[in-house]
Amino acid sequence: MTTYDGPATVTTDDAEYQVTAQLTLTSDGTLKEWYGSLEAQDEETAWNIFEAGVTKLRIGDGREGTFMAVRSGAALTGLDIQGSGPAPFGD
Repeated sequence: MTTYDGPATVTTDDAEYQVTAQLTLTSDGTLKEWYGSLEAQDEETAWNIFEAGVTKLRIGDGREGTFMAVRSGAALTGLDIQGSGPAPFGD
């Protein structure tokens, strides 16, 4: 299991948003899965990310991963996410 906890950038078709990400990458042999949560700066940002079509998450080293917001977290600025494809962190 690999984790990432820190700043990240969400990109959508028409905007970029700064967030704080708490991410986990698990592996079961060759099958890898990544997921976690994002904390947006405000409610409007969280809503825009949740409603966006294609969303990508980029961390400091420039790697990106596509994700989907699967539900709003308990806080109005929090989002739970499920990654799709290669993770933007870890090996």
